[in-house]
Amino acid sequence: MNTLSDGVATLVEHLRALSESIVGLRGLAAYPFLFRPFIFLVLLSVVAGLVGTLVNLRKAEFNAEVMVHSVFPGIVVGFIVGGSDAIIIGAGCAGIAVVIALVASQSSKRESDNESAHEGATAVILTAFFALGMTISLKVGDMSGQLEALMFGRLLETTDSGLAQSLVVFILTGIVLALTWKEHLYVAFDRQGALASRINLRGIDYALNACIAAVVVAASSAIGVLLVIAFLIVPGATGRLLGRTVRQASIIGVSVSLLASWLGMQLLLTPSPRPISPQAGVVLVLVALFFIAVGIAAIGKRRGKVRC
Repeated sequence: MNTLSDGVATLVEHLRALSESIVGLRGLAAYPFLFRPFIFLVLLSVVAGLVGTLVNLRKAEFNAEVMVHSVFPGIVVGFIVGGSDAIIIGAGCAGIAVVIALVASQSSKRESDNESAHEGATAVILTAFFALGMTISLKVGDMSGQLEALMFGRLLETTDSGLAQSLVVFILTGIVLALTWKEHLYVAFDRQGALASRINLRGIDYALNACIAAVVVAASSAIGVLLVIAFLIVPGATGRLLGRTVRQASIIGVSVSLLASWLGMQLLLTPSPRPISPQAGVVLVLVALFFIAVGIAAIGKRRGKVRC
């Protein structure tokens, strides 16, 4: 991992040197402690934009919410055992357990109502795992300051090691998406047809929840477990509003995430009497872009009615 971390550090420095001549990136490139988190946000935006599209199509927003809270015990244990560099490993172990529990709760229902009848079981998973995390943190001692960082993230403290770990998770997620994308769309639009076509529905459910868990795990340290939900839901919802096809929705979702990341980081360069939370700023911009999309969609719908 040290070799990978050194390679990532070298690559980031090369990108920073190139970005110093690009309008719009000069301000961020001038400060390594800003440029490294920006690179992380770019990677997160691409992967989360694609995963968020599937979350929207599969109506799996509640699964994403459950995942965000349920990996908390793994984050706490990872932080206690190995510090911030072990958060992703701990969260990954918890994510595997949550994925298995979620798919098991879904599979226990009849295939005809598999997407809507497991809310009670998933709510139990959420509360059980989150309560376990709180119990562990309080058992160890007073972690009030650390808990705040775990819940809401510390984007500016992104390290080369953390970026390298996240990069590995993002690459694996991209591979899973590439291998199962068509099957995800088939299941999203016609689950019974996919079942009749002998598509492994449980395998696809595992793949979707694993991708959600991967985004949460990779972003847990920098963005925080409570704010990462925005990257899983808002871009996909925005793409669904403005895109007419799945491809358009995916492109819009990724683009909106990238734009929000850039604008959110630019806020840090704006003079302010008080410090601005970078991760919260990015999320607020992301939500603002969503409401702009709502307005654009409403105007387009009204114009369509007038033409008719």
